[in-house]
Amino acid sequence: MSHHPSPLRAFACAFLAIAAAHAQSLIPPERVPLDSLAAFRAPPANWQLAGGLAGDPRHDKTLTPTPGFGVLVNNPSKKAPDPIENLFTAWEHADLELDLDFLMAPGSNSGVFLQGRYEVQLFDSSGVKTPTFADCGGIYERWDDKRGKGKEGYEGIAPLANASHAPGLWQHLHIEFFAPRFDATGKKAKNARFAKVVLNGFTVQENVEVTGPTRSAAFDDEKPFGPLMIQGDHGSVAIRALAAKRFDPATHVGVEKLGYKLYPGTFKAVGDYDKEKPESVGVPAKFSHTAVEKSGRFALVFTGKFVLPHDGDYGFTAQSNASVRLLIDDQLVIAPLERSSEPGKIFLKAGAHAFRLDQLHTSGGKPTLDLLVEGPGLAPQSVMANEPRPSREVTKKPTQIPIEPIGNRVRLQRSFVPFEPKKRLYCINVGSPTGVNYSYDLETGTVLRVWRGGFLDARELWEGRAENQLTIPTGPSLTFGGKPTVALIEFPLTGGWPDQADAMQSSQGYTLEADGQPVFLSKLSDITIRDRVSPMVEGSGLTRSLTIGGELNSWSTWVLLAEADTITPQPGGTGWVIGDREWYLDWPSGSAHTPVIHTRNGKQQLVIRITKPALNAPINYSLVW
Repeated sequence: MSHHPSPLRAFACAFLAIAAAHAQSLIPPERVPLDSLAAFRAPPANWQLAGGLAGDPRHDKTLTPTPGFGVLVNNPSKKAPDPIENLFTAWEHADLELDLDFLMAPGSNSGVFLQGRYEVQLFDSSGVKTPTFADCGGIYERWDDKRGKGKEGYEGIAPLANASHAPGLWQHLHIEFFAPRFDATGKKAKNARFAKVVLNGFTVQENVEVTGPTRSAAFDDEKPFGPLMIQGDHGSVAIRALAAKRFDPATHVGVEKLGYKLYPGTFKAVGDYDKEKPESVGVPAKFSHTAVEKSGRFALVFTGKFVLPHDGDYGFTAQSNASVRLLIDDQLVIAPLERSSEPGKIFLKAGAHAFRLDQLHTSGGKPTLDLLVEGPGLAPQSVMANEPRPSREVTKKPTQIPIEPIGNRVRLQRSFVPFEPKKRLYCINVGSPTGVNYSYDLETGTVLRVWRGGFLDARELWEGRAENQLTIPTGPSLTFGGKPTVALIEFPLTGGWPDQADAMQSSQGYTLEADGQPVFLSKLSDITIRDRVSPMVEGSGLTRSLTIGGELNSWSTWVLLAEADTITPQPGGTGWVIGDREWYLDWPSGSAHTPVIHTRNGKQQLVIRITKPALNAPINYSLVW
């Protein structure tokens, strides 16, 4: 005897298969264990586990692994590129969210192939001003010899900006991928699609369709599932923090035995109406608040059962302008707030689970309600059959008001800069024709952030009443600590570095060089500070020349160069690696100043004490990322 699902359950299942919901995920990705190579299919000899990297990965074309585990290191053989050196996961995927850290050797080339077929390029693209599909973050081109000489490559998509970092630094890649769809006969109904590719925090690809496998794919055909492949035959690369969310497009949450109760009137809190007699009770035609006739202020209670496909953690989020509560098996999952709710997570076994969903509408506006669920193999999606929203509610990306340098002249733009824990109010953004830009805080005399690519989006300086007075970098940015660069501190340096500018510090404005390059001036008690921050010619970073003059007082004068959890000397005494290989501070030989590393409260600070013989001797160094 065959089982036929109820029309209501079938309708709900069909509806939640439509589109992914836009909500922050409650379920973290699953880490791919890197304490062994068991997660990979017949791993080639060129891939090995390591605890980290030794040597000088900024300059060495071969990476040097250190004993341990947690990092995958690939050094391809010296022969011509060979696909057997590529690394495949033992598992396969359909839709996928992928996160990983990667590190490129200088000039290196690799790639991440979704389903072993569709490549996001990994490449040492440092210094590239106009990236192509072959640069880091690009969707690699397809290839067909039949198209004729010079036309074989097609459909490659360049990244929206060059968000890559220098070789030898750890970088982060986030991918949201939708596998191709096939009908019942096996014919492809939808192309594979990269919903989003984020490189080092900057979106470099968005809603890009791929009509077929890209060049150097492991497979020529297309399938609903396939393994993840990391290219290992073109250059040295290291991988760590590999994590994935695998989604099965056929996985759904069912809804059955649905009922409702409607309580008109004004109630102070969720549940206050439980002892009241409902105005109407019944089985709605669909799981939606629009299926129940109501008006004004009310409480609406849905009951029923969720039918879950797998054991695991499930996250539930309510989207509503009303107070919402969700109980599953009498356990509170979504907590009600005033005219909103707090999402929640619960472990549930596969099978049916009783639920109660309360919506308390206390305002005079039009009520809204949607319930989103995510879980093992289940992408965030709605379990409610809501009416389509009218087209006027479709939001568009805000229009940009771009500001760019003109010709060979540096461009300056005053604005506020959002910066934790508070907004910085006295800032100048400096844009260079080289495409290397930065934000400078006049109050603390420090560089807040740096970025490459476009300069600024000034929309929030002009839109409406321009209350925010913010500018948004239009390129990928790197943020620094924001503490004052120069400080007066008792000697020896035993306390923490100040978070705010000294009361005796004041900005003296700036002078402009012939090309518009600013030189920032300030005073701290009787000390004068001259600060010139300029882009490096090849675009790899910034050069800073800081000159301390005037009269030293009884307090020691210190300069903060960098602060991080770890600060490691670069090989050859050329500077330091800041943080967990986040950026480089290059130091010239023969400097009149000698930096030291001071440790306080678990942080390391690279600092210089200014002495009388070194007054007026420029402190020159470079920031490279």
